[in-house]
Amino acid sequence: MATCKHKPCAVLPKFKGKSGTQKTSFYPAELWEEDHGGKPGLYRVMIGEKWHTRPGESVSFFTVQGIGRLILHHLSKGLDVEQKQPGVLPDIPVRTPVSYWPHDETQPTASYTKTAPFRDSHGEWRVWIYYKDNPILLADLNYREDTRMETHDDEK
Repeated sequence: MATCKHKPCAVLPKFKGKSGTQKTSFYPAELWEEDHGGKPGLYRVMIGEKWHTRPGESVSFFTVQGIGRLILHHLSKGLDVEQKQPGVLPDIPVRTPVSYWPHDETQPTASYTKTAPFRDSHGEWRVWIYYKDNPILLADLNYREDTRMETHDDEK
């Protein structure tokens, strides 16, 4: 059973009935900045008495879009209605130069996007980048200047 010494910044009540839901609590990620790299603008989520995590992660932080998706799922399940899938893609082309600063590293990693952005199972935008084994949240990336030298026909 998970416990938390912090008070949540928001709580969704438990729904009763045939398709009931568990209480869902939201915590600012910066409460775990030192231990797990939580950043302002992200949130940690507890559903019932368990921390909600993505597959393969021991601690997960969610963007506002991911929180919105969790809230929509909570309400849809509690009201016993089917939810519609969201649609619009961010406009980030493949091979866009980006930098990513993992929590456990002292320098940002310079990379490029390998795929077009996609929504994960929580409705958050992710993209595959070079030098990483997992897709990265778009919110964790920064654009950077392309340092590759381009040769033009008129310079030869």
